[in-house]
Amino acid sequence: MFKMLEKVVHKIIEGFMVEGFHVFCKRVTRGRFREEENLEIYVNRGGLDSRLLDVKVFYGRPPYHTPWIEFFNIIPPTVLGGEKLEFFDSPIENELLTVFSQALSEGESIFVEYYEDEETRKQLGAGLPPPVSRLGYKLFMLGFTWFKDWYFAEGFWEGGQKLQGEKPNRESKSRQLASIYIEAKSFLEKQQSQEKHDWYQVRAVVRAKNIISLLKGSVEQF
Repeated sequence: MFKMLEKVVHKIIEGFMVEGFHVFCKRVTRGRFREEENLEIYVNRGGLDSRLLDVKVFYGRPPYHTPWIEFFNIIPPTVLGGEKLEFFDSPIENELLTVFSQALSEGESIFVEYYEDEETRKQLGAGLPPPVSRLGYKLFMLGFTWFKDWYFAEGFWEGGQKLQGEKPNRESKSRQLASIYIEAKSFLEKQQSQEKHDWYQVRAVVRAKNIISLLKGSVEQF
């Protein structure tokens, strides 16, 4: 897994194109531990550079600590080279999450700060199950089945609000998928009893229905 993470980091350093934006790592610095690196991710459009986010990569310390990845310091929407530039719910987010997620194995985690992600912030703040939130659903579709919403009012070393997704091992996968299925059904039942729904609840309902549809065929095996 160390090698897979190394390949991803090299790919980011070399850069790649997404929807007319050149995404690349401008600087790599050492982290707090020898197994940790910080990547400063930028985008270029029309000869102009703009910082997009930072990615912290922890390569792991066997047999005690597994690898993990964190996305943080994500910029709010801006304009670059005459085009709107944003991270959340964009093709750039899809590409970066997919590439890094594919380098993680069972029991390994990704953390994504979401305080600039209005939809996810509203959904998690209202107590909705993480898998039906915008960000949580995306992580679920990338193979993460255990979630934790980290919220620190004062921040400091822990950073701001972030959602953690962890990939399952063989023993935990069925149990965690069953839990997600039950959460999605319970959420839908509660929503049906409400007369009014906010926009972020409506979107969560659609995701909950998709989750139930995806898992229903195998739920009897759980």
